[in-house]
Amino acid sequence: MTENKSYRLYDSLEFFWKKKVWFLIIPVIVAILGFLGSMLIPKDGDYVGKSTIFTGSVKIEALTNPEHIMTKYGNHFTGKTDVFVPTRSYIKTETYGNNKEEVTKELNQFNDQLLGALMAQNNKVIEGTEKYAATQELRAKNLEEAIASYKKQLENSVNLTDANNLSSLILQAESELTNSLATTQRVRNDIIAYEQPALAKESTVVKTKSYGLEGTIAGFIFGILLTLFVLSLWKYILEARGSKRA
Repeated sequence: MTENKSYRLYDSLEFFWKKKVWFLIIPVIVAILGFLGSMLIPKDGDYVGKSTIFTGSVKIEALTNPEHIMTKYGNHFTGKTDVFVPTRSYIKTETYGNNKEEVTKELNQFNDQLLGALMAQNNKVIEGTEKYAATQELRAKNLEEAIASYKKQLENSVNLTDANNLSSLILQAESELTNSLATTQRVRNDIIAYEQPALAKESTVVKTKSYGLEGTIAGFIFGILLTLFVLSLWKYILEARGSKRA
C-alpha cells in the first residue's frame, strides 16, 4: 500500500517557479508606482540654502532671538525660511526656493544684514570698554602724579599734623592707584577675550533631497511581498476548485 504524503512547501515553490515571470512584472510595476508617488511628496522648493553665523561675545536678545531676527532681517525671503539657535553663540538659517541664484542672493543679503548688526554691537561694546580703560589709565596717571607731589611735600614738611595728613593721602592714593591699575588690566583682558561675530560656515545652496530612490526600493520590496500573496491566493483558489470537482 502506497502512503500519500503532502509536500505543501515543495508544491508552493514549484507553483511559484512556474509563475516566476510575475516576480518581475508585479514588483517592477509597484516600484514604478513608488517612484511616481515619491514625486508627489510636497517640497518647500527645488533648492535649499544653509548658513551658520557665530555671534561671538554678542549675547543681546535682539540679535540672538530667532523670531526677532526674522522680523527685522528676514522680510525679503520669498520662500520658506527657518532661523534657529541649535547651540549657544550660533545662528543657523535654512531657506528654500525654486531658483538657485535667487536663494543665494536672499541668503547672502540676510547674512550681511545680521552680521552687520552683530558687528555694530560688537564695536559698540569694544569702543565703550576702550573708553573706560582709557579713563582708568588717565586716573592712574593722575594718581601717580598726586603721590609724587604728596611725597615731595612730605619731605619738606616740618609740621607733624601736615606730615600725618600727607601720609594718609599717600596711602589712600596708592590704594586707589592699585585698584585703578588692576581694573585697567582686567578691562584690557576683557577686550582681548571678546570674540567677534563671523560667518562660521560658508553658505551653501544645493538641490533639495529627492525621495525617488527610496520610493522605488520600497515599492519593489512591497511588490515582491504582494506577488507572494497574489500567487499564494491563486494557488489556493486552484486547489479549492480542484477539490470541489473531485
